[in-house]
Amino acid sequence: MEVEITRVLLAFFVGYFLTVSGSLAQIVTQNNLASPSTLGFDGAAVICIILAQFVISSLSLSLGIEWVSFLIFLIIFGVVILARIPFTKKIELFTNKSIQNLILIGLGFNLFVGAIFSVIQFLFMALNWEFPTGIWFGNLKYATISILWVFSFVFLGLQVFIFLLSKKLRLLSIGHDFALGLGLNVKQTQTYSIFISLFLTGLVISFFGVFSFLGLIFPHVLRMLPMFKFNMRNELLYGGFFTGLVFSGIDVLCYSFDIYGTELPVGMVSSVAGSMALLLLLTRKQIVKK
Repeated sequence: MEVEITRVLLAFFVGYFLTVSGSLAQIVTQNNLASPSTLGFDGAAVICIILAQFVISSLSLSLGIEWVSFLIFLIIFGVVILARIPFTKKIELFTNKSIQNLILIGLGFNLFVGAIFSVIQFLFMALNWEFPTGIWFGNLKYATISILWVFSFVFLGLQVFIFLLSKKLRLLSIGHDFALGLGLNVKQTQTYSIFISLFLTGLVISFFGVFSFLGLIFPHVLRMLPMFKFNMRNELLYGGFFTGLVFSGIDVLCYSFDIYGTELPVGMVSSVAGSMALLLLLTRKQIVKK
């Protein structure tokens, strides 16, 4: 069974974006539990999809849900950027205590989105409107060349951002106070990085659905390898290429070997495999400590 090159490339970009998104979140917060999922970014993107489906159903639009969802996400993302200017001047969001609270709020928000998801799905069914139930299981069945162009453009722009931020993030990874002592604008670096993480997450979920906790798992799995262990720069610059290739390979397997004619969502398969690898890593660390 032959896989289209468009899908292979998009799978690579998805794996790459999720990895970079998770690495940025963990580096700037200096918390290994931080990720797009635990910070609530996944839930925010899912709400955009739900709003998109509501708009399409109520206005009878012919535009695909993924494009409407991405447009809504861009509007919300722009509002958030404009709103953060006075907000971040008054509040320090990235202290140790605030990060713990943000993670708890993010997890709570995702649980809230999951709850309202069921309620809204019931309402859509009552109105005989189509509801995007497949968003919980990320897949690339609907990969198109137009989406590839968008992802390619973002990929090229991301390389510039990573190049400009890599040195600053390296200083930040050593320590918050150390970076401040060297004159780094820590708050600005953290803010830019978090917004990049949010944008990458929204981009992926808008077009292909939720890939649960891969932004958390992929960076941890990378650090199992000697090249990325204790080397933030390699993780940020090259880690996404490695996990992108791995994720693309998993997607090819999902496409090639279906179950009774049904394709397994690559997001489900990769989440299970990644979770197992993360559990093995954490278990190994506990054994080494003892």
